[in-house]
Amino acid sequence: MKKILNLISYVMTICLFCVLYIFLFDLACIGKISKFNHIWTNTCPFDIDGTHLNCMINSDMTCIVLLLLILAFISFRLARIYHERVLVAPILGFLLFVLSIITYWGLV
Repeated sequence: MKKILNLISYVMTICLFCVLYIFLFDLACIGKISKFNHIWTNTCPFDIDGTHLNCMINSDMTCIVLLLLILAFISFRLARIYHERVLVAPILGFLLFVLSIITYWGLV
């Protein structure tokens, strides 16, 4: 049972890295290419004076910090079990992120 939970934690770490890359990508695109298609469009009310973008940036930064704290905790826990294989999780998360972007834009 413990091996299954460790494997589930490892897969969850890969998915959390993918989510981290999604939030970083959204933060990089705010006010540029995805001006009206942000993750936080429903949460932040739209204003003309720019508070809409500030709300989305604050939400992205909060999620990024929380994700980094969760990833640090899980990575330290998994490092005792998987040793060097934990270093592969960010790479696999990035590949999952690229696959999700390609799938979203319909390139597959």
